[in-house]
Amino acid sequence: MIRDLVRRDVVNLKNYQVHMQQCRYKMDANESPFDLSEDMYEKMADIVKKSRPNIYPDPMATRLREAISEYAGVPADRIMVGNGSDDLIHGLMNSFVEKDDCVIYPEPSFSMYRIYTLIAGARPVGIPLGDEFQYDTDEFMRAVYRYSPKVVFLCTPNNPTGNTIAREDIVKVLDCVKGLLVVDEAYFEFCGNSVVELTEKYPNLVVLRTFSKAMGLAGLRVGYMISSQEVIGEMYKTKSPYNLNSLSQAIACEVLKSGSYKERVDYIVKERDRLYMRLKEIKGVKSYPSHANFILIKVADAEGVHRRLIEKGVLVRSFKGDPYLDDCLRVTVNTAEANDYFIEALKEIMSR
Repeated sequence: MIRDLVRRDVVNLKNYQVHMQQCRYKMDANESPFDLSEDMYEKMADIVKKSRPNIYPDPMATRLREAISEYAGVPADRIMVGNGSDDLIHGLMNSFVEKDDCVIYPEPSFSMYRIYTLIAGARPVGIPLGDEFQYDTDEFMRAVYRYSPKVVFLCTPNNPTGNTIAREDIVKVLDCVKGLLVVDEAYFEFCGNSVVELTEKYPNLVVLRTFSKAMGLAGLRVGYMISSQEVIGEMYKTKSPYNLNSLSQAIACEVLKSGSYKERVDYIVKERDRLYMRLKEIKGVKSYPSHANFILIKVADAEGVHRRLIEKGVLVRSFKGDPYLDDCLRVTVNTAEANDYFIEALKEIMSR
């Protein structure tokens, strides 16, 4: 009976699945391997007290937007925060995408672009990346002219492939898009390349970022978007009143103020490059260059390798059943100790 009540365009939708697996080293979800600093935990009692959990949080997240404004170099009135950046993707769909509108995104990329498109009753159109997962700007432009999309997503660095799209190519797509162009910069801190300043020139440009990766706050679910005042204004019409809790707002402010993430980002970048070079030495493993905090690898019998890594205490991301990534695994850059353990485990598996 209940299934008969579900919307027809949702009834067969496959949800985003997270498989919780206990392992010695968790290297599957692009999280930071670092906990909050001791100084931050010492401040936590005061943060909790000031957050006043008996009172609803600031619906505008004023202090946090001001902190992000200083960090990103844009006015606070062009910033909106959400319960993770996927909350903001959903909000964009609610505010701008109507039934049967077209939404374009790269494939492979973050699966929630497609899922939220389907939930909105719109038409998802994936544009395949090249053989080495490079962006084909001309193909995106042809798709824009063909489908007249309401929203185009570009993820840079792209998850799960780790590659970027050149700034000039983003501008080319921007110049032909009549709808919104959403540039997902979730991994911006690991590469340093951004188009945030273009949001002043292009009112239909939206930049997404998150505190889940470089800032190490995945468990608190803090994301933000930067765009024109017009886009932000429309988004507030469909935003849940209190979409980000008080504690998440306060801790995110403190993390930005402390700057502790900078040293950790430098560490991860160095480890990423070292891990990439060590992966290249393993016979039977193809590793793709990455500008994020993870590396995509291609191996024969990826699911078998995935299973044997779990047996050795290492959890990486499997893409079983994905038409673009069925023979690939994604490993999150971790501490030097964890990375070395992963390499030795993978070497042993591949030598059999």
